[in-house]
Amino acid sequence: MILDALSLPPGTALEADLCIVGGGAAGLTLASALEDSGLSVLLLEAGGRKFDPKSQDGLQGSVAPGSSHSPPHMYRRRVLGGATAIWGGRCVPFDPIDLERRDWVEGSGWPLPWEELASYYPAAQEHCEAGAYAYDVGTALPPGAPPTIEGFSDPDLVSDRLERFSRPTDFGKSTFARLAAAARVRILLNAHAVRLAADGGPVERLEGASAPGRGFTVRARRYVLATGGLEVPRLLMASDDSRRGGLGNEGGALGRFYMCHAENTLGRLRLNPAGRPVALDFEVTEDGTYVRRKFGLSAAAQRREGLLNTIFRLHYPLIADPAHGSGVLSAMYLVKDAILPEYRRKLATIEIANRGRMKRDAAFWARHMANVVLDSPGVLKFGQAWLRKRTFASRKLPFVVVRSRDGSYPLDVNAEQVPNPDSRVTLTAERDAFGLPRLQVDWRLHPQDIDSLVRSMRVARDAFARSGTATLEFDDATIEDEVRASTPVGGHHIGTARMAASAHEGVVDADCAVHGVPNLYVASAAVFPTSSHANPTLTIVALALRLADHLKACAARDAAPAAQAVPELT
Repeated sequence: MILDALSLPPGTALEADLCIVGGGAAGLTLASALEDSGLSVLLLEAGGRKFDPKSQDGLQGSVAPGSSHSPPHMYRRRVLGGATAIWGGRCVPFDPIDLERRDWVEGSGWPLPWEELASYYPAAQEHCEAGAYAYDVGTALPPGAPPTIEGFSDPDLVSDRLERFSRPTDFGKSTFARLAAAARVRILLNAHAVRLAADGGPVERLEGASAPGRGFTVRARRYVLATGGLEVPRLLMASDDSRRGGLGNEGGALGRFYMCHAENTLGRLRLNPAGRPVALDFEVTEDGTYVRRKFGLSAAAQRREGLLNTIFRLHYPLIADPAHGSGVLSAMYLVKDAILPEYRRKLATIEIANRGRMKRDAAFWARHMANVVLDSPGVLKFGQAWLRKRTFASRKLPFVVVRSRDGSYPLDVNAEQVPNPDSRVTLTAERDAFGLPRLQVDWRLHPQDIDSLVRSMRVARDAFARSGTATLEFDDATIEDEVRASTPVGGHHIGTARMAASAHEGVVDADCAVHGVPNLYVASAAVFPTSSHANPTLTIVALALRLADHLKACAARDAAPAAQAVPELT
């Protein structure tokens, strides 16, 4: 059932067995998994069914001086489906080493085994519409699929791993019909969670509002916050009147240990010879899913060198530099202002990092125009393919891949961060229209993040050199400064309500229950103790499915005493 909170009379009191706050990937997955559980489920979504710019004001915040984080409203949406309304669809599972306690990564180690998390990945694949749970060439692609780089093999770099891509699936659309027809699931749109009332124990009620001055309350047996890595700590902090700094903050971890991923374009890989075959383009699996190759540091190399988990993708040349000679890339650059600001920002970040190389004068723009004109057949062919494979396709080509003319490719890098307590989000004195304090984000690169990525580049350089198939070029004198300029381009908001065995070390326990608040749970990347290199959505969905099983088990235990009290018929 889909309802609109704006239709509720002020002061309405609602009840449910479970109240879920947030209608993104986590919240809608959880509601779908509990549809036939017998529980009455009420899901609150602050946005409507369609995107409305006026509903986004509550996501506004500030960035601390010296932090290169994007404005807090970017990469997020208040709309049914949440950030999946704009995500790119990349799905990647965590590796076993990501959940291990690593001596060289302070604060690492999840309080659950990787095998348990991995058992939920196949179902998470279905919810994300990302095909089979198969992430290497041998299992995902047909027999005879070529190697990533012909002849390359080295124990330090794994080269047969894949990234899979969702349609990309907008969870607000993919689950709408099913949940609208569900008898025991209610979705309340335009419903803002304002405060959790918990006086040193369980949550007694949730205070919400459909508009300023139009409040309502929810009383439930259990509550789940599924609002993402920034909004989860915001509500937990704003709901605590004590001096602890927020619900679940007994150990001081709430809002701290904020991780994204260090993203950058570094070095240049030159194939040897330039025409050596390389699997650069997107490939399609037998189930119709787009996949793409990547290189990753092996677990053995990470352990031997004390490195963070890092992957490398072959990238296209700097789009802003007309010297690439590509009409397609020049056309993309000339129309970049027409794309979503979240993706425009990534292009701008790379451009800024290389600005010293280019003078933007009349000749600069003329060279871009010349590329388009001289390569007009290629641009036209690309445009037709883009319309067919992206604009009008149900399963969309994820993004542009352009082959190099000289057999050289910059490396697109995604690197894990260490859990850093000084990288954090806090509340400010400014409040939104509903009275909630706005956030300030202070995302930081830790010296260990920088050191690990610099040394990872050197490990990769040595691996390619040993193979003889390619040469990775970068300047040892400047690589640290280049790495230091890495930014958290994507909306990967991780670690602000970390999972730990004790309240001293984290905010939630292994079941994602908030320490000290036994009927409150979190379904979000906020609970990840470490970030891996992987995009978080697939693991968010897997943990939501795991939480659904836990909540079913809790409901069964709740019902057991009542069932035992029923006298037997004679």
